[in-house]
Amino acid sequence: MRFYEFKTIKPLRPLNPEQARIKALKDQAKRAQVAVKAERARQKMQSAQQSLNQLEHIQQPKGPYKALHKYANAYAAWQTIGVYGTFNDALSAVLRKKKTGSVAGRIEDANKVVLYLN
Repeated sequence: MRFYEFKTIKPLRPLNPEQARIKALKDQAKRAQVAVKAERARQKMQSAQQSLNQLEHIQQPKGPYKALHKYANAYAAWQTIGVYGTFNDALSAVLRKKKTGSVAGRIEDANKVVLYLN
C-alpha cells in the first residue's frame, strides 16, 4: 500500500457526563441480557439433569423374559422363541428372528407385561 492510502485514525474525544451515563446504561443493559441468557441456559441444563436422574432411577423389571414372534403374517399366533434371563438376550433373539423374515416380535416379562414390540 502507498502511504496516502492509509487512513489516519482520529483520536476519540472524552465523553461528556450525559453521554457517559447513557453509554454506561447501554453497557449495563447488554450485560444484563447476557446474564439472563446464561441463567436460562443454566436452568435448562439443571432441569434436563433432574429428568435424566429420574430416568436413571427407574428400575427395569427383573425375572425371565419370554421372546415371541409372528413368522407368517400379522394375523398368525405368537410363537415362543425362548425364555431368557436378561432383557438384552431376549432382545437379541427377537432381532435375530426379525432378520430372518419374522413379521413381528415382542418381549414379555414374568407378569406377561409387553416390554418390547416391533
